[in-house]
Amino acid sequence: MNARLSLTAANEPGGPAPDEDPRERLARLLLELARCVDPSVAITLPPTRQHIDPRLEAMRDVLLEREQAALARLEKKLDDPQAFADAVSGVLPAAFARAAAQHDQLGQALAPSVERAAQASIRKNPGTMVDILYPVMGPAIRKAIAETLDGTLQSLNQALKYGLSWRGLKWRIEAWRSGSTFADVVLRHTAVFRVEHLFLVHRKTGLLLAHVARDDATSRDPQLVSAMLSAIQDFVRDSFDESTGGASGEGSGGGGRSIDSLRLGDLLLWCEEGPSAFLAAVIHGNPPPQLRARLAETLGAVHDRSGVALQEFEGDTDPFEETTEQLRPCLLSQAPERQRRYSPLLWLIPLVLLALLGWWVAQRVVERQRVNNYVAALQEQPGIVVTGAERRDDRWLVSGLRDPLAVPPESLLPPKLDPSRVAGRWEPYQALHPAIMLKRLKATLDPPPTVSMVQDGGGIRVTGNASQRWLDKARAYALTLPAGAPVVDLSALQDVQDPDFIRLRDAIQARLIHFDFSMPRPSADQEAKLDATAADMRELVQVARTQGFPVKVNIVGHADATGKDTSNLALSIGRAEVVRSMLRARGVDPAVLFVRGAGPLEPLRAGASEDEMSMNRRVSFGVSTGD
Repeated sequence: MNARLSLTAANEPGGPAPDEDPRERLARLLLELARCVDPSVAITLPPTRQHIDPRLEAMRDVLLEREQAALARLEKKLDDPQAFADAVSGVLPAAFARAAAQHDQLGQALAPSVERAAQASIRKNPGTMVDILYPVMGPAIRKAIAETLDGTLQSLNQALKYGLSWRGLKWRIEAWRSGSTFADVVLRHTAVFRVEHLFLVHRKTGLLLAHVARDDATSRDPQLVSAMLSAIQDFVRDSFDESTGGASGEGSGGGGRSIDSLRLGDLLLWCEEGPSAFLAAVIHGNPPPQLRARLAETLGAVHDRSGVALQEFEGDTDPFEETTEQLRPCLLSQAPERQRRYSPLLWLIPLVLLALLGWWVAQRVVERQRVNNYVAALQEQPGIVVTGAERRDDRWLVSGLRDPLAVPPESLLPPKLDPSRVAGRWEPYQALHPAIMLKRLKATLDPPPTVSMVQDGGGIRVTGNASQRWLDKARAYALTLPAGAPVVDLSALQDVQDPDFIRLRDAIQARLIHFDFSMPRPSADQEAKLDATAADMRELVQVARTQGFPVKVNIVGHADATGKDTSNLALSIGRAEVVRSMLRARGVDPAVLFVRGAGPLEPLRAGASEDEMSMNRRVSFGVSTGD
């Protein structure tokens, strides 16, 4: 603007005198213009130039009239926000485009603001983001589900086909050893395929970006094949997309759908769509579903690495030369299994192993059968209850309950069963089985030879002849048996006593030693009775020892009802003690003599006369057998 002002001032027809130096005049005009912009400029001027000719002021107004008007309009636009926004909006798109073309600082500066704005918008209305992503995510999810279902059905079909065959058994062993699933092993052996060619084609232009092929693969010009693929994609998209909703697969340029796969005999064409390019694979045979996932991953890696070059592609394929190295690992193949012939001698090893395994299993089965027979024999024995039989630490452990009178379990072991291989753990208990109860009765009662004990159905019957003592002992023991025990029938047992014992017993029990009133010693006329009683007792003890049973003589003291009961009781005990001392003095074994005082409670005569009361002042004897 300064240059234009200077030229205008120099060519102005009504300017200063012609004799003025043009350079001085131009300098004056420039200084006047600078002073209008910044008044402080005048301070730096030389003192001789601070006084300006008024004609210069008029000339300035004439020369700068247009610029002053423009500055006024600009100042008004800057002061008015709406006008300033309108002015900036006109140049903002061009400025963004120019800044993006020159450097990436604009994107870095705007990224935080754009991210915050997007987050705020999503929090405010998530449905907007759903509407934006639905056209993209919906087809992608449907395609992923369809491919997964196809792979699952293929795996299921193969697994059902080979599940019950000899080959399927070998594959199950292989799956168990490798840790893979049976379906994966089946696909690995049955999906025989070979990837012949891979074409990376630009979606928008249909031009070939990269091509890789196997060394032994034959094909025509890759550019021609790429063009034909693009033409087929466009034909299918234009012919069917609008009417039928599109063929299988993701859409190409324009958002339409494209061909997902084509098959011609043994030749299969798989297409994987990407945002800027699609990858076409020419395959021979039946590839597994994992190959399609491998193609999708490779195409995604190509877009990640060459995304900018794909978007700005205009026909130059040089940036995609390194892409062939990314595509080459997808040239996968799987050859059919070859039938290998093995030496017949190799069959000897599995046969020997199988024979050893069979021998080991047979030994275990035989041993198990012997243990079962042993357990069955134990369960049949009375007094043994088997609660468990298990193998523990390479030994058989048989546990349960056992009555001490039952047969020893070791005696029931089969002859061919090694006793060291069987261990027993038995808890003691008392069985109520009639056979065990019969053994217990014989061991406890020790019956004489004249007594017979036999098992009669669910009870025990005792017959024969026995002494009263043994009969009392048997009856007392029968009363102590628990509920549910076998019934012990003693009704057929006869009481047989020795005649001498009965005679002596009756003679002793018939004698009475009388006392005078309130006297603890017998009367003088009772000495003869005491001598006879002592003789009978000595003979009784001898007879009892001969018969093998103990005898007991009870000496019972009595008193009449005269006086207090406590005095009479003490007097009766004293009389019994005196008689026992007198009998001991006459040679009677003191171990068979027992004393008891009855006082006036057991009178011989109930009257109150002197004769009747004198009969009650006595000592009586009682003979019994037993411990």
